[in-house]
Amino acid sequence: MATVGSASRVDGIDLQLMVNASAFARPQAEASTARTTDAEPETRISSAGKLRGATSAVLDAAAHLNNSQTWQATKATSDNEALVQAVSDKAAPGSYAIQVDAVATAQTTTSSNFSSLSTVVGIGTLDLQLGTWNTSTSTFATNPNWPKASVTFGPKDTSLEHIRDKINAAGVGVIAMVVSDATGSRLVLRSTSTGASNGFKAEATPTDKGDDQTAQTLAAMGFNPAQVSGGEALTQNAQDAKLKIDGRDVQSAQNVIDDAPSGLTLRLNGQESGSATIQVSTDTQAMAKDIQSFAHAYNNMVSQLAQADPTSSDNSVQEAKAIQQSMQEAFSSQTGGTPSGAQFNSIGMHLGQDGRLSVDDTRLNQALAQDPGKVEQLFDARGAKDPSSGLAARLLALPTGQAETTTPSATQSATSSQQTDASSAAGTLYKQRLLEQYAASSMHEDDNAMTANEA
Repeated sequence: MATVGSASRVDGIDLQLMVNASAFARPQAEASTARTTDAEPETRISSAGKLRGATSAVLDAAAHLNNSQTWQATKATSDNEALVQAVSDKAAPGSYAIQVDAVATAQTTTSSNFSSLSTVVGIGTLDLQLGTWNTSTSTFATNPNWPKASVTFGPKDTSLEHIRDKINAAGVGVIAMVVSDATGSRLVLRSTSTGASNGFKAEATPTDKGDDQTAQTLAAMGFNPAQVSGGEALTQNAQDAKLKIDGRDVQSAQNVIDDAPSGLTLRLNGQESGSATIQVSTDTQAMAKDIQSFAHAYNNMVSQLAQADPTSSDNSVQEAKAIQQSMQEAFSSQTGGTPSGAQFNSIGMHLGQDGRLSVDDTRLNQALAQDPGKVEQLFDARGAKDPSSGLAARLLALPTGQAETTTPSATQSATSSQQTDASSAAGTLYKQRLLEQYAASSMHEDDNAMTANEA
């Protein structure tokens, strides 16, 4: 007869193997249930996060509609965009007469022809200085923002290509290009910026012609109108843009002119001269887009709220419900003796039975075209006896708090660890009980067999 303490194999049966198999099956079933339970917090976290994002989007859209600058948006159009284009940033509505007399240009000079890109020019130094030329007296006033820069060309820098590359690498406010055609190649120098003060003077100091003593020297790259001959030829003066806005003279080193008048940006498109009329008007399309964006954000929040766990302790659920309730109150309250719902309906906004906000684009655009100020009053109520009666202001006045998360706490983690330890201990006891049961069962069967044999 076998003893329990040493029973691991009885009549060819491996009791330990049976115990291990039974013990293994038990935690697998428990783990399957635990995995299903553990997945629920992750789903809640994801749902709460989406709802928080949707709620924030509603409040952001409401804040935009509660900003007076939103309702001051204007747009500008030009009747001669080939001459000038206009962009409005809250410029005063009205008509502006534009007369362009000159556009801003960069100085450009061109050398005489060389036979090819690899033509040897010679070594030396090219001093470049930005400033303003007086075309009447050929005098030059330096630009204090650009100190004189020297570019040196050695024995390996004597081709047109090398000269171009070294000038461009120097970053001296002048760029170089090589233009080639059937007549040969020419070095073109141009200011990097437009404007009269960004003209340039190029003083060449050749030291050697190089291997080819018949080659042109570096002097061919210089430019100084005071010189009688030689050097590069002027093909474009550096000049400022000159125009009149409603008869007022305006001068600019660039062809993009800001705040002339305030809030209006003009872009001259290259025509030497001409006239145009700029019309600035209220940008009702931008306002309509902002209202539609608010409706979209609100409807998304409603959808996310419907999917959220109503029993969740996360603040996002309470905040979303508060916004939803405030919307319902706003559409059912009285404003100046008229139901607010009717006022919103007059601009094409309707809160349906499903809680979703619909916008009739046609009616909204008509309302904005007729009186954008009246539409604004429904959202920010600025200037009214009760500014908080505006829909956007009402939503922004709701109390909000930091949304709680469902991330396990340190206490929960410690509890989980304790549960794991307890589970391990329970598993050991479970195995011991199984082993005792199997051994006892086997011994009982042995006793029965012995009794039968004696009989």
